[in-house]
Amino acid sequence: MKAGRSIGRSGPWRLALKRCLAFWRASANAWRLTLDWTVLLYLVLPGLWILGGIYTDWLRHPPDWLARLPERTSAAALAALMLRARLRTFADPGDALFLRASRRWVAALTRAGLAYTLAARLAVAAAAGGLLLPLLPAEPAWRLADGAVFVLAAALTGFIWTLLRDRAERRWRGWRRMAAVYGGRVALFAAWLPAASIFTDGAASALAVYSVVAALAAAAALLGLLRMRMQGMFEQELGAERRAYADNVGWVLTDTPRTPRPPAGRRPVLLRRPGPLLRKRDPASRIAELWLRSMVRDGDMMKNLIYYTLLGVAAVWLSPPWLAALAWFGMGALLLWWLKGQWELWVGERYMSLFEWGEEPRRMAGNVGRRLLLRPAALLWSAAIGLHAGWLYGGLWWLAALVLPAVCYPLLGPMSRAISALSMRRAARRETREQDRRIT
Repeated sequence: MKAGRSIGRSGPWRLALKRCLAFWRASANAWRLTLDWTVLLYLVLPGLWILGGIYTDWLRHPPDWLARLPERTSAAALAALMLRARLRTFADPGDALFLRASRRWVAALTRAGLAYTLAARLAVAAAAGGLLLPLLPAEPAWRLADGAVFVLAAALTGFIWTLLRDRAERRWRGWRRMAAVYGGRVALFAAWLPAASIFTDGAASALAVYSVVAALAAAAALLGLLRMRMQGMFEQELGAERRAYADNVGWVLTDTPRTPRPPAGRRPVLLRRPGPLLRKRDPASRIAELWLRSMVRDGDMMKNLIYYTLLGVAAVWLSPPWLAALAWFGMGALLLWWLKGQWELWVGERYMSLFEWGEEPRRMAGNVGRRLLLRPAALLWSAAIGLHAGWLYGGLWWLAALVLPAVCYPLLGPMSRAISALSMRRAARRETREQDRRIT
């Protein structure tokens, strides 16, 4: 009796629950490094209060630009959230000692992971749908039952994606895995939008709606059964847990120096040829070329640049043209500040600091590199402002998509030099204060 009770008390489902709670407890402890009581009191709570006021005001008095959004905006927003998930099984390195030898425990932990993943997709889809669906356009207006079915379909799509991603990450490595994951995201996103029109158009029959949900549920059940039968997944599960924790707490460590990872292959994916990137071969251009190669070959850096650029496109598109023009300068300045920080970290690295570059070539190289990395994002933002103006006013305003990039291009150099001069002035003031402090 005692043995049976102890086994029942420490079964696989209870173990999965303990590991789930331990995961979120560790994540919360990491978040507390940044979100202390002062940040919560003076930044987070006022921000939530302001955002809540803006949201309720939009519910009462919807802005004009909300009505002009495409009807599939809600489907695209939910898909963007659902396609970021991965399958969780709460595997632990210590399981290799005894637990992995028991098929019953492994199968039960896998079932618990599948249930947790599906529950998490349902929770995220319900929260996002509850906030977005009352705002976004729909014809006819959303009802509670229609929104619940739509959220359920989105959650099932996200669950299907986690299983497909798990299979792709197990089968491929390196750039093939990256291509499979991003290609699968694009393909599933393209397939989801037409299917989601059944829920958003309002003209489809109830039979068609429930047929789509049933097909998604059947696909999810089939992939789940196939995942249960797969063996040799321990290393894959451990890697998924490490990446899940890193994604959960990575924003806390954004400003900390990162340990360089060794390249995955023998040759870099980008810029394989050793030829020069810049036409000028002066010392400043050579130094800037070294930094550009290191930035482009760093996947995390390029991912941050792409994300920031896309967020900037969304910001200028959702703003009035006059406000988007001001946002163009602000976002460009923020990007230049971030690039300047990355430049200083690169120059101060252990091996790069051994080079005895002069102060003037180093300063000029920083300006050249930052201007070249700013150029694609700034020109894309200016083109988005022009396209938005043409979409709003029509006629000759469509030419703004070509005129604005040509007008903004000469401003990139002065912006980079201004940020550099401002940074040097701040550094000189800081050094002066430190000297005065030492004297006193």
